[in-house]
Parts: sequence; C-alpha cells; structure tokens
Amino acid sequence: MTQRHLPGQPHQLPRHNTPMSGYKPEHFLLNVEAGVATVSLNRPERKNPLSFDSYAELRGFFRALAYAPDIHAVVITGEGGNFCSGGDVHEIIGPLTTLDMPGLLAFTRMTGDLVKAMRACPQPIIAAIDGVGAGAGAILAMASDLRYGSARSKTYFLFNKVGLAGCDMGACALLPRIIGQGRASELLYTGRGLGAEEAERWGFYNRVYTPESVLGEAQAQAICMATNDFHRAYHAFVAKQTPVFEGD
Repeated sequence: MTQRHLPGQPHQLPRHNTPMSGYKPEHFLLNVEAGVATVSLNRPERKNPLSFDSYAELRGFFRALAYAPDIHAVVITGEGGNFCSGGDVHEIIGPLTTLDMPGLLAFTRMTGDLVKAMRACPQPIIAAIDGVGAGAGAILAMASDLRYGSARSKTYFLFNKVGLAGCDMGACALLPRIIGQGRASELLYTGRGLGAEEAERWGFYNRVYTPESVLGEAQAQAICMATNDFHRAYHAFVAKQTPVFEGD
C-alpha cells in the first residue's frame, strides 16, 4: 500500500482519528479515492435540492472531517447535470411556513452551521458546478475554497425573489469577499442569474470547463492538494534546497 505521508511522529490525541472513507451517507453520495472525498448531491430529477435531513447530514459530515486522517481534500458536486437548486420547495419551504419563531430560528441556525462547518473544514473544498446553482446551492459553492464551473452553469441568489433577505446563510458576508461589494449588491438585490463567463470574469469561478470535464478537473486539482509534495516543499526549504515534486 502506498504511504500517503512522509515519515513523521504519529499523534496520539484522543478522538482525533476517525476515518471517513467507509462512511455511508443517507442523503448524498460519497466516494473516497486517493485521499479525495467526492460528495455528490443526488436528487437529479429535481436538480438536487436540499432537505432538512441533507442539511443536517452535510453539516455533520464536514464537522467530522476535522478528525478524518484519510481525507485530504473534498470535491462537492451534483448529479444529473445540475449542482443544487437550493432548499426543496415541498420539503423545506412549505413546512417552514407552518413553523413558529423558535422553529424558524432552529432551521436558520442549522443552515448557517453547515456554512460554518465548511469554512472550518481543514481540508480544501472544491465545488464542481454544472447547470443550476441556486439559493442554498449558490451558498454551498461560496462556502467552498475553489469553484470550478461548466460553460453552461448559472448561479442565482434568489432569496429576495421568495421574500427572504439577501443575507440568508451568510450570503451578504461571503459574496462581497469573493466578487466585491458592488457586484455582490447587484446580485443580492436583483436575484438575476450569473452566467459562467461573467462568473469567471468577476472572480466567482476560478476556472470554467466543459460540462463533461468540470468534475474531473476539480478532482484532479483536489488530488494535487492531497499529495506528499507539501512535505517535500517544507523539508527542501529547511535544507535550503529546491524541492523535487513527485505528484504522489
């Protein structure tokens, strides 16, 4: 078996060694290969909307990655040609209209906790975005460290179109940091779509690829982030040598 890291001192901290490669999620797909966990939202018939259960399970998953020695990078994507259409209208939006204020507060805290769990995740997260990324789907993309989009993808911050504030799930805090205050204000005030070419030009996307290649490119980048080359760079720096990267 190929050693994933150069020799070092093993840690013995309690509760800091919980492998996730064998985890079987109920509300999304998970594939772990070469230290890269690919999370796939898997409700393609409805453009991969989120439910109460998927919110909670994703939150727990990203929190658990802090203790997962076998996961070194994460790719999040959607099945069936779309990324994520946001909160499910029938499973989330409808039930929310019947909740009292404590219930609404509990839900908004859960959605915010998912964003915080992703931002606190020690592994780099790359979003591979094809098709629609709307509402909470756009937030999942923003909570990632890198965003690779397909040429046909489109991002929508639809909160104001359904009577919600543009600050939902931290949008008004995250989006200006990525594309600037003026551009963020336009998208959050109007709810208009952001196409792939414009998204790359504005800095929302790091790269744009074909629909067929966007996931593979994201996974390839994630593999690069999960190699021993980081260790080689450090040891070469200490020895005042030029690092020799091997890509393993």
